[in-house]
Amino acid sequence: MSSFKFNFSSCTDEAQPDAEFIDNKIVWIECEEIVPHESIENIDDLVTHASIFICGDVEISYVKASEALANMYKGDNVFKSAVELAEKEHSDLVTGKYEGGLKIWEGTSDLIEFLESNSDIPFQDKKVLDLGCGAGILGIYAFLKKSLVTFQDYNKEILECVTIPNVLLNIEDNEETMDANKCKFYSGDWASFNNKLPDTETFDIILTSETIYNTSNYNKLIDLFLKRLNPNGEAYVAAKTCYFGVGGGTRQFESVVMKNGQFETSVCWKSSGGILREILKLTKKT
Repeated sequence: MSSFKFNFSSCTDEAQPDAEFIDNKIVWIECEEIVPHESIENIDDLVTHASIFICGDVEISYVKASEALANMYKGDNVFKSAVELAEKEHSDLVTGKYEGGLKIWEGTSDLIEFLESNSDIPFQDKKVLDLGCGAGILGIYAFLKKSLVTFQDYNKEILECVTIPNVLLNIEDNEETMDANKCKFYSGDWASFNNKLPDTETFDIILTSETIYNTSNYNKLIDLFLKRLNPNGEAYVAAKTCYFGVGGGTRQFESVVMKNGQFETSVCWKSSGGILREILKLTKKT
């Protein structure tokens, strides 16, 4: 799996807006619901060339990045240009254009491993949100455990060419009858996504991995948790303790959550070596 690579200044103690947002006035992509086509013409070919995400006993099929890119790169578009720019600058994102959805990050394995070792976390018939889903591994994990899953990612191209094919691949692989109509897909900025959903739409479990690298988005994320997490729901945030060069990380995020004052937060998992990673659990205060 790949590691984050950023080209920003040093890590700070407090969450501060990135100056780029102020100077360049980044326009975040508006949310839209992505409705899957009834079938994907090359699904058999995707099955043949699929890779397998493995974490313990968990095996989830996913489309290779090269296959996804081949599907995306038809014609000239903003997303294609953003991905090419990220590759040219040896980075994993272009702020406001492309948010790293083509890679499966370390936090995804951490969270799957944690969930597998905590079987008391119920998934069957629960409403689950995979926030910043990318390949959709976390949401597919929940889907295979009979959850009703909503997948959200910043770029609609990721949902169309990566996430949705991955969901279909795992339906193909599963012997039981599974209904893709139990899944929903949304692209766009978190604030726009939060506003797009009906006021009554809430979730029992929210899963998100490697999404707190940008401190400027912390308040959007917390607002979304506040509005979309059930009173007895749980949110799990898998991330690095510090994203060096960006200012984000679990300590900075915890600080903003504490200032908000409406959540209980705890570290429920820590890595034992290498780059420090954690899983935070958030629940609403009663």
